[in-house]
Amino acid sequence: MAYVLLGCIALAALALYLLVVFREVPGALEERLGELEGLPQNLGEWAVDDSSPEARNAAERGLAREQRTWREPGSGWFGGDRLVLQVRYRDRQTGAIHSAEPDRPVRRRRIKR
Repeated sequence: MAYVLLGCIALAALALYLLVVFREVPGALEERLGELEGLPQNLGEWAVDDSSPEARNAAERGLAREQRTWREPGSGWFGGDRLVLQVRYRDRQTGAIHSAEPDRPVRRRRIKR
């Protein structure tokens, strides 16, 4: 039973050490796991989507499909920024926003050096 307790204490100490190192040492996470791929060029800008099947369905209803990649700032101690894809539909005549889809998270890959 004592070995199990010592093993749990050792795992907790290792987890705490890794947490502190990855959080406080600049470049430690990138060195071990790789750097995140670059951000899109049109970050935060709405662009009209004409080529997707959803855009063609919206055009049949008289709507224009617009999408953008948005960077949400992180919150909390562990919160990192995250990218989300936002989609909205506008009326072609009036320009009023008709509806919007729920935000979808965009995964960024890590690139090894």
